[in-house]
Order: sequence, then structure tokens, then C-alpha cells
Amino acid sequence: MRTSRAGTSNSSRGIGGCTRRGFTLVEMIVVIVVLGFCAATLFPKMPGMLLREPEPWRSARRFLRTAQYAQELAIARESPLVLRIDMETGSYRVISGDGLQESTPAFSADLQGQLPRDVTVTAIDSLGASRAEDVLSVEFRPDGWCDPSELRFTASDGRTVMVVIAEHAGEMELRREGPVE
Repeated sequence: MRTSRAGTSNSSRGIGGCTRRGFTLVEMIVVIVVLGFCAATLFPKMPGMLLREPEPWRSARRFLRTAQYAQELAIARESPLVLRIDMETGSYRVISGDGLQESTPAFSADLQGQLPRDVTVTAIDSLGASRAEDVLSVEFRPDGWCDPSELRFTASDGRTVMVVIAEHAGEMELRREGPVE
């Protein structure tokens, strides 16, 4: 056994001559219980701390997913589909494009939606899309092409997001804009 200059022992041996190299099982259990308690008290408060997507962005993303799904479904079914957007009420739905537009219901809940009350949609440019009063219709054809259009989703606080639907399959995007001046 070595002694240090101050006369104390430098032994790493504990009581009874055993070498201590780690934590005991009891110490590990206490640490795990304390960490579990901290996580249990903080976890319910976490959703309020997470960043939430602004409302016009979330609504535009949901609308864009519906448009992409309608485009894929038109290709898979080999028949045209029409996405109708009611600008006044903020509702949209996919219907059959074979002339039964008013009588054919949406195929599933995934192919229809309703914008929140504080979000409005306006058509900026509807090059090939048909427009009757406050209803915009975008046709998706079986060959992968569709009517190009640009829609602006605006929240009551002025934040806006553009949805751009190009005429070729897969060319749809969201563009974030600032507040409307």
C-alpha cells in the first residue's frame, strides 16, 4: 500500500478489500425512479412547448395532400376527377369528372375538407381551371395532367400561403408568403 505525501492511503479498495468500480443496483434504481418522476411531471406540459404550424400553412398542406391524392387516383382509375373548391364556404371535395359532378359524392373522407373559419381561399390564377361564381374546379386527367392554378390561403391575422398546382403530374407546391399588405 502506497502512502501519499500527506500520509493518507491511495488505495482504491473499499471495505473488506473489495474493489469498487461502479454503482450498486440500488443506486441505479433510485436514479431511474427520479428520472421517471421528472419525465412524468414534464411530459403533459410538452405539447404547449412544441412549435405548432401556423393555421394557413396547415390548411394549405391538407388541401395540397387532397389534390395530390386526387391526381394519383385519377391516374390509377384511368378516369378524370375534379377538385371543386367553394371559395365562399371554404369547402372542397373531389368528384367524378365524367359529367356526374353534382350527383357523385366524394369517394372517401380523404377527398373532401373544410377550411377553418379564419382561413379564406382566393384564386390568384386559374389558367386552365374552370370558375363559376365562387366555385373553382380543377380537373385531374388520367394521363397525369391537370388544370394549372394558384390559390392563396389567408388567415385572419394576414399570414398567407400559396398553393401552386402546375399542369404536369407531381408538380404541386406550397409557397409561404408574408402578411397581405
